Amino acid sequence: MHSVPVRTAPCTSGPHHAEVAEVWPRDGQILLWLTLAGAEAEQADLVLEVRGRDGEMRLPTTGCGSRFEARIPLVRLAAPGGPRTGAPEGDREWVWDLHLAPRTGRERLRLGRHLDDVRGKKGIFVYPAQRTEDTWVEPYFTVKDNLSIRCHRGPR
Repeated sequence: MHSVPVRTAPCTSGPHHAEVAEVWPRDGQILLWLTLAGAEAEQADLVLEVRGRDGEMRLPTTGCGSRFEARIPLVRLAAPGGPRTGAPEGDREWVWDLHLAPRTGRERLRLGRHLDDVRGKKGIFVYPAQRTEDTWVEPYFTVKDNLSIRCHRGPR
């Protein structure tokens, strides 16, 4: 019988957080598979905030317990109309920060990937950009290994 060393991965998001299991940008949407670490919920919403602005956009998720799936249509990320309904009007570049909000009244949890041994995902994990009308949309990991979505109007 061989013993296997047990590793504990540090969690920089606290005891309760939303972990990104998979990111699939394709077919005019971004599909996310998410897990709640240290918590469970019957239902949850994906909350997107335009960085540096007030307001938010909420999208429903499917799943329950600790596993959820969210689909983000690119047209919602790029449509002008302000933070509650889409992209900021007149801006050429903006970033959406993503959170999972259990409907149980628990505070929203920042989406990130912290339970693996990979640090500095921003320079390692690169996802393809997709175009919708005149806007490029690209998910990426931040310097804190949280998931955000960068949008850019115009040519790439």
